[in-house]
Amino acid sequence: MKFFTIAMKNFKEIKRDKKGLIFILLFPMMLMIVSGLFISSEQGSRPHDLAVINYDQGSTLDNGDAVNYSNSLTQNLKDAKYQNTNTHLFNVIITNESNANQLLNNGKIDAELIIPENYSNAMVAMTDNIAQTTTDPNSSATTPNITSSLIIRGDVQTNNFQITQTILTGVINDYQDTLVTQTQTDTLGNNIAEPNDYVNSVVEPNNSSNNFNFLIPAVLIFSTLLIAIMVAIGFTRDEESGGLSRLKLSNIRKFDLIFGGLTSWTLIVIVQILVILVAAIFVGWQVNILSLPIVLLVGVLGGISSIFLGIIIAAFTSNWKQATGLGIILIIPITFLAVFQLPETAIFKIGGYNFHIFDLLPWTHVFNALQTIISGGVLTSISYEVLGAIILTLILLMVSWGAYSRKA
Repeated sequence: MKFFTIAMKNFKEIKRDKKGLIFILLFPMMLMIVSGLFISSEQGSRPHDLAVINYDQGSTLDNGDAVNYSNSLTQNLKDAKYQNTNTHLFNVIITNESNANQLLNNGKIDAELIIPENYSNAMVAMTDNIAQTTTDPNSSATTPNITSSLIIRGDVQTNNFQITQTILTGVINDYQDTLVTQTQTDTLGNNIAEPNDYVNSVVEPNNSSNNFNFLIPAVLIFSTLLIAIMVAIGFTRDEESGGLSRLKLSNIRKFDLIFGGLTSWTLIVIVQILVILVAAIFVGWQVNILSLPIVLLVGVLGGISSIFLGIIIAAFTSNWKQATGLGIILIIPITFLAVFQLPETAIFKIGGYNFHIFDLLPWTHVFNALQTIISGGVLTSISYEVLGAIILTLILLMVSWGAYSRKA
């Protein structure tokens, strides 16, 4: 149980290093809060990206003229501008529902507007009813009450959708009110029917939380990689202070040195991840309680990989300054590769699949698994990513063992 003694020694040293604790705990927490508040409040006088899916079949007036009110509504959305500016309210994309859903899930648009096939029929029924009641208010005859529901779809957890759907609903209501006023004026009457009796808007939530799906895994990956620097500093300081030499004289095993460090730093990783998740909830992440243990376990796997990376850094540096410099040089590109996964980094091909540099990093698979879990994916869908992360972490273990054996 000597490794446990080593772990307790390391843990006490970590607690005494107040600056180091601030670096690995408070800095990730502040990064999560600032980034979360930024994406939650991203708004302003800019066009909101809106996909319009038009199923409307058009309609025919009593005089035989064909009309399609969905086309005029869409044009109205395209033309709408912020008050006293030339900035459009919406950047309208006309597309099909499948493509719109994909754009929404990828965070490329703020909302979808689905116009049903009976929209024009409902609008014609509305205007006919207005004309009839305006001409003869006492008439008991009424036109068919055809109800049509416009669907506004988006991620209700994001501020962008909340703002977009509020503006969109207002523009749609203004359009229908204007149509009512025009009809009333044309028939020289004073009675105005309520357009919402015929046409209403329904907000249909989309459960993908796109911003947090990317932000939380990215912050977790970057933060756990910071642990590598602190681990390398801790190991090199042991060497500088003569602690490693004294441990050698006590016939301590390499296993105890490495796994003692692993045990103490894994506890720090757990605390770090919990702090980040609490910060994410604070800034608006709608957490699924059942997924939290899985997020924690997968995040810890990434942290263990970072601990072994720190031991490797310590093996190739002779003091804490060198360890810090080499750690920074390594974790920045590793974070970038693991999070953004550029397709241009392909290095070889097996069985029709292009393998990339980032495929060789355990943090890439941890990032992908975290994204899947946070977006509500089933556990079976992350089995490949978790297995890949475990295998690559074991490889890091063997490399760190071999590299640090030179010193230990």
